[in-house]
Amino acid sequence: WWGHAVGGKRHQDLYADLFFTGKTVAFAGEQVPGLGMNIVRYNVGGGGNGEAPGAVTERAPDIQPWHRDINGYWVDPALADPASAGWDWNRDAGQRAMLAAAIARGADKVEFFSNAPMWWMMDSRSSAGGNLLDSRRGDFAVYLATVVAHAATRWNIRVDTVSPFNEPSAGWWNYPKNQEGCNIPREAQLEVIRRLRGELDKRQLQRVGITASDENSMAAALGTYDWIKTQAAGDKSPACSASTLINKVNVHSYNGLAPWTDNSKREELRAAVGGKRLWASEFGNPDPTGMVLARTIIDDINFLRPSAWIYWQALEPSSAWGLVNGNYAKDAADMDNGSPRKVQNTYYCMAQFTRFIRPGYEILGSDDRNSIIAYDPRRRGLVVLALNQGPARQITIDFSGFQSSTPSAAVTTSDARGTRRLSRSVLPVANRRVTLSAEPDSIHSVVIDGVTR
Repeated sequence: WWGHAVGGKRHQDLYADLFFTGKTVAFAGEQVPGLGMNIVRYNVGGGGNGEAPGAVTERAPDIQPWHRDINGYWVDPALADPASAGWDWNRDAGQRAMLAAAIARGADKVEFFSNAPMWWMMDSRSSAGGNLLDSRRGDFAVYLATVVAHAATRWNIRVDTVSPFNEPSAGWWNYPKNQEGCNIPREAQLEVIRRLRGELDKRQLQRVGITASDENSMAAALGTYDWIKTQAAGDKSPACSASTLINKVNVHSYNGLAPWTDNSKREELRAAVGGKRLWASEFGNPDPTGMVLARTIIDDINFLRPSAWIYWQALEPSSAWGLVNGNYAKDAADMDNGSPRKVQNTYYCMAQFTRFIRPGYEILGSDDRNSIIAYDPRRRGLVVLALNQGPARQITIDFSGFQSSTPSAAVTTSDARGTRRLSRSVLPVANRRVTLSAEPDSIHSVVIDGVTR
């Protein structure tokens, strides 16, 4: 949504620098350190733009804001050739521009995902809620594979994985919704996955992996994946589990919100997935303090153990669902869309993670569920992310199991009140221990250099 809103417009580079570099960026009257994110999930839209192929017309709901209405590329189902007039590759220029800007700044993981198929593949004749028609399951697979292939050959974008579903088992994607969504039961998911693998291979895209199923909860993800494991990969390989068609499992982290916090299901899902890659692919919430965000990341890392953690909307026009806020005009074409408005406290809490736990770091075990322990083998650096939800207390970090002669540790702190935002300090190291005076409702990133295992 946010890429669609600001990509190709006046503030595009501002947001690309803010989210995908470590630069300090002037934003809404503040000098804000960049987040340095390295993953982009591109939303392959399913919306229309007034077309009416045959006798079918789109039912676009009035309640859907313009920035959530992502136009799809396959405009006429009668014309499957992507070089024909049935496809319009000029659509969604804003989101594509932001995708390119992120890649230019170092984003090195690209996933294409779908919130809903093309509107004419839905029983509601809208991508804003409804069900995928049984007769269109094959078309949906063709659509996604064709967009991925076009991205590679025409946009010079290397797509690593494609995720065809978004909360498909939730049951709440009923027309009219104020965003794209589609109910897709497990049996239909499996058919789409089988067909999608075939369509990707047909286009010489064997290296592009399939991700599933981006369920809303850990329990739903576990149920779907366990069921898929019991199914055959296809008629020609009945002895092979359909789970072999899935290269990576995605799950959303809304179980991090009370009262639905479910760390046991996090652990069960990790066990079910085994050594396969697992991403926490979506989370957001309206808490402006950042404490819920920090709690969720720490629980996910310690119990779910994903190899990536992804925030849903880094920019929103208002509310703490966005890490920052920018003004959205009534007109999608307004070049000033996204003009800086506010930095939410959640931004700085997110930066406590993204600026200190970088790609390639190894996550170590911890006996404290309020902390994440990470190790950078190249720089021989130990990083401890410590969350203190509650009154002030002393936290002792004991790394006596490591070899180190470093005399001090660098500490960066943000708190729920916003009185400290990435504030820096130094603590002495004594007997390979650091004692941190944790302030009320705060998060601390402690970096200890020169540590060997």
